[in-house]
Amino acid sequence: MTPAVFLDRDDTLIECTTLPAPPPPAKAGDLVDPRLVRLLPGVADGLARLHAAGFRLVVVSNQGVVARGGATLEQVEAVNQRLREVILTEAGVDLAGVYFCPFHPAGTVPRFHREHSWRKPAPGMILAAASELEIDLSASWLIGDAARDVDAGTAAGIARERCLQVGEGRDVPEFAAAADVVLAAHDIGAIVAEGGEVVTVLMHAADAGALCDARVRSTVIAAARAIGERAGLIVLHAAIEGDALIVTLGGSRLTGLGLLAEVRRATERWHRGRTGNGLWRGNDE
Repeated sequence: MTPAVFLDRDDTLIECTTLPAPPPPAKAGDLVDPRLVRLLPGVADGLARLHAAGFRLVVVSNQGVVARGGATLEQVEAVNQRLREVILTEAGVDLAGVYFCPFHPAGTVPRFHREHSWRKPAPGMILAAASELEIDLSASWLIGDAARDVDAGTAAGIARERCLQVGEGRDVPEFAAAADVVLAAHDIGAIVAEGGEVVTVLMHAADAGALCDARVRSTVIAAARAIGERAGLIVLHAAIEGDALIVTLGGSRLTGLGLLAEVRRATERWHRGRTGNGLWRGNDE
């Protein structure tokens, strides 16, 4: 049995709510035209990295638009087929499966007008995929943009910390960050299994507001990864949380502190040149 990452489709992998609303009874957020399938930023790279790490990629999507009469099964399947094609072209990855639920208790199409065990937050799609594709749920993850995605994952037996809700103020801000979390946990497990050491170190900003700037955040994280790579270190995860840069890497605490010192040196100089102000607080752990 192999691990998988279960993926919500709309507004997780592809843009939906920001597209023009389709003709009624479909509504804003329903994507019924395959020509409009576009991967969100960071999705192609994230999928490629997850696939390369050995995860099967499985889409599980509520499509109540069918029950509401806004699309046919054939239209949903055409969008899903286009999704497969775009992911194969842009990420070089074949999806292991695409599951969708056309049922909704408030639907108007008699055939689909009911509740169903596949409709998230119920776990039916995930359980069906796990059975059909021989997936190890205990080692699997879920990424989605809605609370019902997380609820479906936990109901299927995936640990809550492995069910990531994407969006501002959620578990992770974007798909790329979700992929980073999955891969960091995967790499940590591999390192520990081989008897290696993993350490997490952090460095606080002098002014938390500075790290609210998207350019500063991306520069600091990129510097941590680049400096670590140049030094031959395995940087498993680098992120800004609150007023701190947090880095998890393979190696000793001394190695981690050395990396932070180099990141401090590089980004402090850059930030002072740009703003005239210091970036980091003194005496960080």
